[in-house]
Amino acid sequence: MRPVAALLLGGLISYSGSSGTASAAATQAAQAVQSPADSVRPDAASVPPAQVVDSPSLLFAAGVFALVEAYDYPYSVGVTYVARPLTKWRLAPGAGFAVGPDGIAFMYVDVRRDFALGKRWYVTPSLATGWFINGDVIGPRDHLEFQSGIQFARRFDNGLRLGLAGLHISNGGLEHPNNGTEAVLLTLQLPL
Repeated sequence: MRPVAALLLGGLISYSGSSGTASAAATQAAQAVQSPADSVRPDAASVPPAQVVDSPSLLFAAGVFALVEAYDYPYSVGVTYVARPLTKWRLAPGAGFAVGPDGIAFMYVDVRRDFALGKRWYVTPSLATGWFINGDVIGPRDHLEFQSGIQFARRFDNGLRLGLAGLHISNGGLEHPNNGTEAVLLTLQLPL
C-alpha cells in the first residue's frame, strides 16, 4: 500500500473514534508495507507538485527599462498575471504592465511557455503585444509595441521562482524607424 493511502487510512480510523493505540498500530502496519516503486521514488521535495507548477501566478519584475547610457538607464517595475498553461503546447497566457520614470508605461498581453532544465531550473520564452506610453523617452516611439523575452529562473520548495529576464521591445518593423529598447529585470514569481 502506498504511504499516502496508509496515512489516509490511519487518519480515517482515528477520526471514526477508534482508540489511539488501535489507530497508531494500523498506521505503523500500513507504513511498513511499501511497494518496490516507493523505495526508488525520488525525494518528494525535489519533484515539483503539479498544482504548484501549473497554478496561476503573479510575476513581479524590477530592473532597467533601457540598456543605453544616453537614456540614463531608467528603472522599470511591473507585475504580470500568468494564467495556468493551456493547450497541448502548455502555453500560459498573461497580462501585465510595467512603469518607469517620466510617465513611461507599457500595458500588454503575453503568452509564455516554461521549459524545465532539470528539477528546479526553468527557461521561459515569451511574446507580448501592448500599448506603450511615453516610450519616445527611451526609444520606442509608437504606441503599438511588441515584446519578446527570455527568463531563467530557479524554483524553490514553496513554489516561488527567482529569476533574471531579458526583454526586447520594438514596433516589429511596422513603422520606420523601428526604434526599440532592451530591458534586464530581476523577477519573483509567486504561485496563487
